[in-house]
Amino acid sequence: YECEPDARYECIIKFLILGRQALDIFSNKKNQKKEIGSKRVFILSSSNNTQTSNSQVSISIVLADRFGHITDSEYRSFVDYVEGVKAKLGSKAVLKEPIPVYSDILKSSAETYRKVKSLDSILEFSLKSSDIIDLNLFRNYMEKLGYMETLPSKFVLFDTTETKLSVAEFSNSKNIFKFLFNIATSNNPIQNLKDMFDGLRWIADHFQCQILDKNHNEVGEQSFENILNQVEIRVSKLKIEGLFPGSRLSREVFKLR
Repeated sequence: YECEPDARYECIIKFLILGRQALDIFSNKKNQKKEIGSKRVFILSSSNNTQTSNSQVSISIVLADRFGHITDSEYRSFVDYVEGVKAKLGSKAVLKEPIPVYSDILKSSAETYRKVKSLDSILEFSLKSSDIIDLNLFRNYMEKLGYMETLPSKFVLFDTTETKLSVAEFSNSKNIFKFLFNIATSNNPIQNLKDMFDGLRWIADHFQCQILDKNHNEVGEQSFENILNQVEIRVSKLKIEGLFPGSRLSREVFKLR
């Protein structure tokens, strides 16, 4: 599930590349466009069989992510990229099927977006203090937990693949600091959530804060166990739908910004 494209969530263009030299040209990193708007382009190639140097290649982009379906502009840029690959390789690149038109893609992407929205993967916690939180002191604690300050007073926790697992920043009030944790982008969501929550408790003890859930209810030991149980249910639902936590596709569909 890590590499194979999935037609339920991606627009996939497949074609055959004839010859090793053409594949080498295509595979050269400087010839590959990785981003279109906020979405990544994914490329997968595999040898057609052991008797030939021809290769099956797929180029894909997600139909939708947690922010919305693919736009007309994004899709046109994606098609332009695919057409550019064809033009560069000439007769050495043979499309397996015609490139779909946007009206067909829009229908599929709307359905994909509805499914993605139903698979809630974001947990929200807040640290609430009775006083204004001292950002300079708070910054030191966040760094010790592994968070990086990517923008003033905005912190991000990355995993080893540089995927955002958690984002933290002030809420509307300077005495409330909000944390988002992404279940779907983590290879081990239960353990990563436990580690993150231990860090929250450590900070809360020092700053005399309450830990609240998204409904502003205080989170204690028992309520956190209930949250872990809910996470296990969500993880199971993601897997059933082919969106394995930490996989290439889940990291793209559910990514934090």
